[in-house]
Amino acid sequence: MRAMADSVLITGAGRGLGLSLTGRFLAAGYRVFAGIHQTCSFIKEYQEHYGELLSVIPLNVIDMNSVRAAAEKVSQEVSALEILINNAGVHLENKTVPLPELDLEDRHLQKTMEINAFGPLRVTQRFLPLLEKGHGKIIVNISSEAGSIGDCWRTQEYAYCMSKAALNMQTRILHNYLSPRGFRVKAVHPGWLRTDMGGREATLAPDESAEGIFQIIENLRKDSGEESGQHLYVDYQGKELRW
Repeated sequence: MRAMADSVLITGAGRGLGLSLTGRFLAAGYRVFAGIHQTCSFIKEYQEHYGELLSVIPLNVIDMNSVRAAAEKVSQEVSALEILINNAGVHLENKTVPLPELDLEDRHLQKTMEINAFGPLRVTQRFLPLLEKGHGKIIVNISSEAGSIGDCWRTQEYAYCMSKAALNMQTRILHNYLSPRGFRVKAVHPGWLRTDMGGREATLAPDESAEGIFQIIENLRKDSGEESGQHLYVDYQGKELRW
């Protein structure tokens, strides 16, 4: 365990990849702030096992008041934050609906954009003061290969793909804005995960993806900064993806 635990905030920490990331960082001795929108029994088990290393933070990334309250709560517990992982995301639309049948007034389409694209920006904005006080200065946006324009093969899934493409652009803009101040920002495709979102046919366990993402972040922390700006959009193994 680290002598003085470094801190990380993980959004969407109540299930799937977020839960696996929470467990991995706790196992490495990090002080973890788990942002969750709904209660989770596994989080409670982590609390019993890791005690004060884990703080559960109510956080709904679609609600600015919730994000503000979360930032205030974290600031009361630590003076600085080393790492932010914007993991909260959704896939609410039917994957097989073609354009002629797509209901563009479906609130799920707008909600997908609000959570997947604007949610991370809300969180980053409110937690930036804490991140600036930290030594890590790392922001990881959990994106998807579905956000790649250069490698797009889909004929449906408009809202999800568009939201992840927007998140990729957000990552690039944040890099341009924050890298002169010592920040490292990445968008990471976690793989096709066996989660509620990915389904049972998916090829990758969340723990395996979480391990890869953990290693990417650990390598960033060891990096002097010269290499971190070269590959901003990667998969969970660190392989560069096309924008």
